[in-house]
Amino acid sequence: MTVFLREDAAFLKTPPRKHPQRTTIQHWQLRDLVACPTSRKEVFYVNQNAVYSLNTETQEATPALRDLSFSPTSMTTGCGYLAAGGQRSQVMIRQLSSTWHAQTTVGGSINNAMNISSHAGNTRLLICNNDQTIKVYSLPGLQRITSITLPTAVNYASVSPDGRKMIAVGDTPDVFLYNISPSGSYERVATMSASTDAGFSCSWNQSSEKFAVASQDGFVSVWDIRSSNKLVQLGSKQAGGDANPQVKGACRCVKFSTSGSIDLLMYSEHVSYVNVVDARSFNERQSIRVSPPGTDQHISGIAFSPDSKSVFIGSESCLLELEVDTMTRRCFPEGSIN
Repeated sequence: MTVFLREDAAFLKTPPRKHPQRTTIQHWQLRDLVACPTSRKEVFYVNQNAVYSLNTETQEATPALRDLSFSPTSMTTGCGYLAAGGQRSQVMIRQLSSTWHAQTTVGGSINNAMNISSHAGNTRLLICNNDQTIKVYSLPGLQRITSITLPTAVNYASVSPDGRKMIAVGDTPDVFLYNISPSGSYERVATMSASTDAGFSCSWNQSSEKFAVASQDGFVSVWDIRSSNKLVQLGSKQAGGDANPQVKGACRCVKFSTSGSIDLLMYSEHVSYVNVVDARSFNERQSIRVSPPGTDQHISGIAFSPDSKSVFIGSESCLLELEVDTMTRRCFPEGSIN
């Protein structure tokens, strides 16, 4: 069901801290180009044909992947690795703790998104491609383990934190749910419908019990894994008042908070707004305008820090850092827990 949210929440402390680093977008619909894998002191972002690491304390930005032969359409971190993908199926991988790196092409078309996850002690790279496949590779060996075929171009896939399930979305409203077996195979077990348009991002909460899908028509849909019925549907800030919500209010990226008792859901719009929702009750929202009044700026990505104490937002002019009000989030008002 679509809910009407109270708009007076203050989950993030404003005004934000502004880091002067610009971020860039290579494909108008692909907006997951900011990552914070290990500490809120370090954030990764894409600028032109490089991926940079910013030390948020010293303000020093250093190339993590430099002079790439492509401008990344996708970027991800996980399990000690950094990966970037390009328009012509290019992939560049680097191990963050060493100088090891590798570059390859995986075939097909645009690498829309990537995911790095652990399975049975081994690390896997999942590459979502426009050729209707998710290509699964081992790391660091870069051996192809399998290729999962879907009935649509695949825009995003996310593996649950417990490693047992995966969701994938693409150029239709369908949401594909997979079981991941102990042996590491992928079995599609359900197909659900998010809204009326393509999905471009999906995310699991830290307990692997809920997942969310961001759709181009301006909605974020949330499910509890224990039911096939949609738990809630959230609208974007700009979709309601725009004749064509895809222009401004399209939901491009969605992320659950990653740790602790913070329980927040964050999603970005095509331009100017990032929304943060209470992921316990889904009845309160804070909408943050990231561009100056009277102007619109594109949002390149969003990320929680691993301790969920900070949020990072990439824009055309800078990287924004906002502190999460963790004290308030760790308090449970009477009646807020079902």
